[in-house]
Amino acid sequence: MSEELRTEEEQVEAIKNWWNENGKSLIITVVVVLAGYFGWNGYQENQRVQGEAAASIYEQLMSKATKPLSEQTEADKIELETVAAQLKTEYPDSLYAQFAGLYLAKFAIEANDFDAASTELSALVEAKQVGPVTYLAQVRLARVFVQQNKLDEALALVATTPEESFTVQYEETKGDILFAKGELVSARDAYQSARAAAMALGINTQVLQRKIDDLAGAQEDA
Repeated sequence: MSEELRTEEEQVEAIKNWWNENGKSLIITVVVVLAGYFGWNGYQENQRVQGEAAASIYEQLMSKATKPLSEQTEADKIELETVAAQLKTEYPDSLYAQFAGLYLAKFAIEANDFDAASTELSALVEAKQVGPVTYLAQVRLARVFVQQNKLDEALALVATTPEESFTVQYEETKGDILFAKGELVSARDAYQSARAAAMALGINTQVLQRKIDDLAGAQEDA
């Protein structure tokens, strides 16, 4: 019995010593872990709520933006710009904000305000986010640069196709730029690449074929 008691006393003493040495750090660790757990869950919940709110605003933008341009009143256009700007301001790190930037550029292009469109699209390109929004922004910015007669800058944006699914847009835009530069042979090659990619995807190629035919006529006249 005395041996068992001594062993128990030694165990109790060992626990006390361990607690004195490690108890405080253990409490801190537990607190940190729990705080991290609840903090992460809180963060996730906050992200979910913000995501739903941003999605709701984006739906408003989409429903209004699909209205034909010819049917949009000045009030409609102002409201569209306001909703898009709200997404960018309130949810700057969201994908919805990137889409809003594309829409703001679209509205600016429709108003022939190419400087404003360039600002919106340049911000998306310079963010260097890998994905379709950036790829689309590059194509649209290249087209804006053509309107601003910045042909070399435009060509640099579409010199390399980032993904196969964007080949049609990039090659057609490249062809338009090369045509504007007077490089007709290279422009024809780009249009033909775009047409081949479009055929592979089952996309209508009439516009591209017309551009190729027009180039052939231009080369004959040259």
